[in-house]
Amino acid sequence: MRKYILIIALIIATAGLFFIFRADSSDKGDHDCIKCHKLTNEEAQNFLKDGIPDVKILEVKPAQIKGLWEVVFEARGQKGILYIDSEKKLLVSGQLFDLKKKTNLTAEKLSEINKVDFSKIPLDDALVMGDKNALKKMVVFTDPE
Repeated sequence: MRKYILIIALIIATAGLFFIFRADSSDKGDHDCIKCHKLTNEEAQNFLKDGIPDVKILEVKPAQIKGLWEVVFEARGQKGILYIDSEKKLLVSGQLFDLKKKTNLTAEKLSEINKVDFSKIPLDDALVMGDKNALKKMVVFTDPE
């Protein structure tokens, strides 16, 4: 009887070790945390509200680094980008670079989200200098007072 109990205990222990090592090995690079963890706009808002009280979340999507979320936000009229880890414990503020392509991914995204749609600028009462039908146009804002 003791032999059977010892054999069963050994089988259970071996199976337990198998699952522990299997779970541990999946965290070494193959595991994609974004498939298991989600970050909504509301969660990002709650995560950031203590540090940036008037923050408005514009977009949350997986970042180019596994386990990080890219959070596009607006506060006091300025847009910015922060990164939050998949466990919602860490905040990364800074630039993200792609070393192979030698590009600043954060700067590219900031340029994209801060782009002004030229067609939406009201020019009905504008002063026009030069050819108003020119291919390239420049708009200058000034305060006359």
